Amino acid sequence: MWKSCTLVIIIVVQKGGVRMSELVARFELAFNQIHQILKEMNHFPKNDNFVELLQRSKERSVIKEHFDELRQYAKLRNAIVHERVRDDYYIASPHLEVVEELELIKQTLDQPPKALDIASRPVMFFYTDSELLEVMNAFREHGVSQFPIYNGMGGRFLGLLTDTAIVRWMSRHADNGSVSVEGVKVRDVLSHDIAKNVEFLPEKATVFQVEDIFEDSHMAGRKLKAVIVTKDGGYDSSPLGIVTTWDLIKVDAEGTQDE
Repeated sequence: MWKSCTLVIIIVVQKGGVRMSELVARFELAFNQIHQILKEMNHFPKNDNFVELLQRSKERSVIKEHFDELRQYAKLRNAIVHERVRDDYYIASPHLEVVEELELIKQTLDQPPKALDIASRPVMFFYTDSELLEVMNAFREHGVSQFPIYNGMGGRFLGLLTDTAIVRWMSRHADNGSVSVEGVKVRDVLSHDIAKNVEFLPEKATVFQVEDIFEDSHMAGRKLKAVIVTKDGGYDSSPLGIVTTWDLIKVDAEGTQDE
């Protein structure tokens, strides 16, 4: 009879071989670490309520993917902290699976995907002395809408040549409904689309940094067309990858499909 009672006590105290107090400690540690990351994401606002910070960060790809779970975990954390009967007894406690999931989210936030992970690669680009016809053929063949332009081998980035810029140039040079592009160079067209609406990041940059750049650009009323990733983040370095808003949308869409 005594052995039976002892067995019951062990089952109550342990979950899957892990003590309840250990599960709670791991849960609170991971939760607090995520809370700190959310504060950093939002530049340490005065209102640092977890759910409020979560809402503010909802457009982040990783946060968006785990938004509902984190909101539920916040409720569980409040029950653990504020509704504790005594130090060794909890009204609510996390399952091992919940703790492991929260720790995994924390790890993902600590080590977010790299910008190159979502970038379009390899990057096709042209030089100012490239033939316009060559670029137009590339637009048709690859189904893209813009190419980075450099002023020579190993040279400086000058801007993005877009299909819109080419159409604009053609409309200005049409003669009786036709336009000759023979002998026309990229430099002749690029001048019509010289807005520097591109930012650069080093290859070690994260998706979070890309999202920040697009968000800051939006808040400043500046339409950012792309973020180009180079080895050192310099505009005179060869492009390793290019990220557009479409790439960010694809990441969000893939995250939704995985749920």
